[in-house]
Amino acid sequence: MGEVLKSVKPLPDYRLELVFQNGSRAVINMEKRVGTLRFARIASEKVFATAKSEGDKVVWSDGGSKFGVYCGELLDAMMMD
Repeated sequence: MGEVLKSVKPLPDYRLELVFQNGSRAVINMEKRVGTLRFARIASEKVFATAKSEGDKVVWSDGGSKFGVYCGELLDAMMMD
């Protein structure tokens, strides 16, 4: 898919601001999701704060490994809130 995301900014209370190449923005509340098995790796505020964009993914790092999620999955999750 290429470079879909321009930037990702971790916000307080497990929220992410996604800025897309076309100028659109979305704020996604991840607070409920960090308690699930799928997102347990980013439950630490320290790890959550490492969020950055890589192409069409949001990627976090715990220092030893990376965990990535496609922005489409995050946008789908946002629609369920």
